Parts: sequence; C-alpha cells; structure tokens
Amino acid sequence: MKTRPLIPNAIIVDKTKELEKFQNETLRPIIKLLNDLLVVYFQNYAESKKIAIINATEEEKNKFITTTFLKDNQLKNEVKGFVIGHFSVEAYNFYKNSTKEINKRILGIIRQRILSFY
Repeated sequence: MKTRPLIPNAIIVDKTKELEKFQNETLRPIIKLLNDLLVVYFQNYAESKKIAIINATEEEKNKFITTTFLKDNQLKNEVKGFVIGHFSVEAYNFYKNSTKEINKRILGIIRQRILSFY
C-alpha cells in the first residue's frame, strides 16, 4: 500500500484548531491518496444514474455533483468509508469524538475534488 502523500501547503501552527490539524495531517493526505479511486467511483455512480457527466455542461455538472453530495446518503457513507478505512487507531479515536464535524470535512473535500476534476 502507498504511504500517505505530504501536503506541503498544509501548514500546522500552534494556534491551529485540533480539527484543522486533523484535516491537514490525516484527511487531506488520505483523500489525495484515494483521488483516482474516488474519481472512478463517482464516474461509475454517475453512469449508474444515467448521467453522462463528461458531456454535461458546467452548470449541469455542478448541480449534479452538489445535489448528490447533499442528498445521496449511500454515496456519502461509501466515500466516508473509503477514507475512514485508512485511519490509524489514533486517528479513529480522534474521529469518534468529532464524527459529525469530520464527516462534513471529508465530504466537503471530496466534493471539491470531484468538482475540480470535471
């Protein structure tokens, strides 16, 4: 298995909140590592919904991606599972104490990656 990539612009300073630190040291590297899988997974998801996302206009793509990440609980749970499956025990222990906020961050980062890909 690949090691997590470093995110050079993810600066951690003493004043950084714990959640921001977790996001920059754990979430972003894992999501970057999973980028290709997440893109292919979302492409397959769009095809299963009969959406030709490659041929859609920018507005249609943005609407479809944004709506999907707001409403499709199965997709949200699966992509969260991809990320959580790469946590260390220490990261998981931190996660379980701030699940709601970290889930928002996971989904937000992945949604932005998908939007920027298309």
